[in-house]
Amino acid sequence: MDLFDVAGSCARRWYVFLPLLLLVGWFSYDIYSSVKPVYYANAVIGLNPPSNKIYNAEPGVPLPRNGLLDVGGADLIANMAAVGLREPSTVDRVVAQGGMADYGSRMFPVPANTAPLPLVMVECTAPNAAAATRTLDLVIAQAGATLRTLQQQAQVPESQMVAPFVVSPPGDPAPGMPSRTRSTVAIFAAGAGLTVVLTVILDVLLVRRKSRKVLGPAQPGEGSKPADSSVDDTKPTQVTTAPEAALEPR
Repeated sequence: MDLFDVAGSCARRWYVFLPLLLLVGWFSYDIYSSVKPVYYANAVIGLNPPSNKIYNAEPGVPLPRNGLLDVGGADLIANMAAVGLREPSTVDRVVAQGGMADYGSRMFPVPANTAPLPLVMVECTAPNAAAATRTLDLVIAQAGATLRTLQQQAQVPESQMVAPFVVSPPGDPAPGMPSRTRSTVAIFAAGAGLTVVLTVILDVLLVRRKSRKVLGPAQPGEGSKPADSSVDDTKPTQVTTAPEAALEPR
């Protein structure tokens, strides 16, 4: 069965194909209109390194330093902060104060082949604008405690610790529906394909049923030749021959 046969089946059974297709379209529209918008907002956190001061240290006494800055620079601390903000303990504190658990933190995106910036971007998606803003404010408040804990674990002196500051505060959350169109198209395509399959199956069954009615049931012995009753096969065939004396010359 090719595409023309499928189209012919749908055309013959239009009274089945069209109602089913309309039902699929109505269901897809209902799904499309029932999706509620989500709100997206973000904020950017920067790192404030310790101020450079000249210490009048005694000979042989090392000056206090931040070992994390010496090893990886501010980028390392920013990356550690982005990971720390997604720790389960930090997420639990944000949720306990009325925030959403659906937020993310990552290094500030930069173009390819570009040195990373020591900035942390915090993103949040919430069902309403107030929840998105509230969550970002709570995450920003947790940034200071997270950075302090990480540096304490690395035995960084208090005077040399890096402190966070807000580079870009949370803006007005923007509404969006990221998956509404894609899901609606997928549902409609699946429903339309199922409608075509059901219509073709129904058409094949009806055509076969009609063919049986037209031909009717087969008669017993139909197609065989009747036996010839005038010939009796049970009687042997007699062959008469002339006497041998009659064939001899006189």
